[in-house]
Amino acid sequence: MILMRMMILMLIRLTTPQKQFINSKKPFPAIVGGLGSGKSRAGTLRLIRLLLADPYADGAYYMPSYDLIVLRAMVGVEQDLAMLNIAYTVNKSAYTIKLHGFGKIIFRSYDRPERIIAYEVAHSICDELDTLRKDKAELVWRKISERNRQVCIGKNTIGLVTTPDQGVNGFVYEKWVKRKQKGYKLIKASTYSNRWLPKDYVEQILANYDPILAQLYLEGEFVSLNKNKVYHFFDRHKHHVQRVLTDDDTLIHIGIDFNIGGCCAVTFVIDNNIPIAVDEFTSHDTQDFINNLTRYGDKKIIIYPDASGKAGKTNSSLSDIAMIRQAGYQLQYNPSNPAIRDRVNAYNALISHDKLFVNTDKCPNLTNALETQGYDDKLDPEKWTTHPAIDDWVDSSGYFVAFKFPVLHNRPNFATITGI
Repeated sequence: MILMRMMILMLIRLTTPQKQFINSKKPFPAIVGGLGSGKSRAGTLRLIRLLLADPYADGAYYMPSYDLIVLRAMVGVEQDLAMLNIAYTVNKSAYTIKLHGFGKIIFRSYDRPERIIAYEVAHSICDELDTLRKDKAELVWRKISERNRQVCIGKNTIGLVTTPDQGVNGFVYEKWVKRKQKGYKLIKASTYSNRWLPKDYVEQILANYDPILAQLYLEGEFVSLNKNKVYHFFDRHKHHVQRVLTDDDTLIHIGIDFNIGGCCAVTFVIDNNIPIAVDEFTSHDTQDFINNLTRYGDKKIIIYPDASGKAGKTNSSLSDIAMIRQAGYQLQYNPSNPAIRDRVNAYNALISHDKLFVNTDKCPNLTNALETQGYDDKLDPEKWTTHPAIDDWVDSSGYFVAFKFPVLHNRPNFATITGI
């Protein structure tokens, strides 16, 4: 029966990189690839193959969050087990799947590394480890390695499946490329290697990301994310327009960053789904910001604030957002701010495709910020402690950009992509 299941496993439609990873004899193989290249499917099938080869071995599967574990990892394992005709029992509260006649798979999250304790497994799969910053990825890898000590047939193994999100500055590049040690094997998998993807999938990625990130997310290449300035595609001449507010502009959009002594606001119009920055101003505090809105007369104003303004106060007992709402203005924001990287990616995606413009005469501070903000030693966009500052202008406009024009990650779901 085990032999038959192994044969079925060999007959599954797989890409060449998937086959190389699933069957690798190395203790630390890594499949680093583009979006939709079938990395996660390779991870679940490799783990199942290892457990089938050793009925007394247990395995572990790790992902960035428990939401992803439930929606992708556990679902993917269940689909693979059903295809192989292996009976199993799911314990959702314990995040485990027991293979009847074999061991179990334990699922754990990177966002709760303190839960990576009190169990032993023979084999592990780390999914999307490179979405973590280098220091956290190192901690998670160490915690996983500590659990990977169950006695088994052959060697204990830890497989990695990930996009190279941190580029040449991440843990994965350091471990598998820069300081490659014995037992570490790197397998590259581009999005193009998966011929079963929807025909327009690559076009979606190219449209959603700037050219540097498109190379990362399509080719699975380790790119440098800090060679240039943060907004490296902005050109004050190419992206300048003479557009100004007119009486015909009945709706305007304003991004606001709350700071005592320097609340920065950038005003946008949207023409044919193209955002254009047409004005900027600073206010001493939130009340002053509200007073400054009178400059726009009876135009409808939608405000995109720093989500932390739900609790923050610049000048009263009310929160900044509550003050704006009480003044009668419409607000649009998510429960929490997007990740800084997502905000930067959304901005760069628009600029690189010439889908965002700035009246550089009306918005000199925003123009200067887009031209000059770089990265600090921790590879985060530079920040300043005095206000208003360069980062305040890109942050305020970025809240609007990230809410109205977010990057769509387009990571395929197990249930929607067949054959991988």
